[in-house]
Amino acid sequence: MNFKLTVVGFVVALLLVAAASSQERAMGVRQKPDAVFSQPVEALVPELAGATATDENGRVGAELVFWGYRLGDGRTAFLFACAPSEVVNCDERVQLICLDGTNVIRNSTADGTVTRRKCTNVGVAAPGELRPGCRDNEKAAPLAVGLVSCG
Repeated sequence: MNFKLTVVGFVVALLLVAAASSQERAMGVRQKPDAVFSQPVEALVPELAGATATDENGRVGAELVFWGYRLGDGRTAFLFACAPSEVVNCDERVQLICLDGTNVIRNSTADGTVTRRKCTNVGVAAPGELRPGCRDNEKAAPLAVGLVSCG
């Protein structure tokens, strides 16, 4: 009986770890690229000169963020930034930005700011505080940066 409970506990733990490390595409990122890069995005990705933001922003996992743009020639594209590590393959995550196939237009590296947010289950909110019980830790890091189109 104890063996069965141990196996069930182990399986539940594996499922929780898998859910926490999800690499699914999620929309609704409000952070702008200016918060990540110290230079204008046009300097990093020249194709964005004259482009307008579409506010179709999202993420793939916690390490890749993307922002939608309408390029000067009318095409839509996504600027992305990814923090690679031993467990994060940015090339795999880039392919998950688009639902119907991702075409890489530009792929390079640049220095940027990575924010790690640590939150407690219970927090006391001060007036005007957006994330009670959370603490942001920012640090400079090399990022995979590029531009992709869908389809």
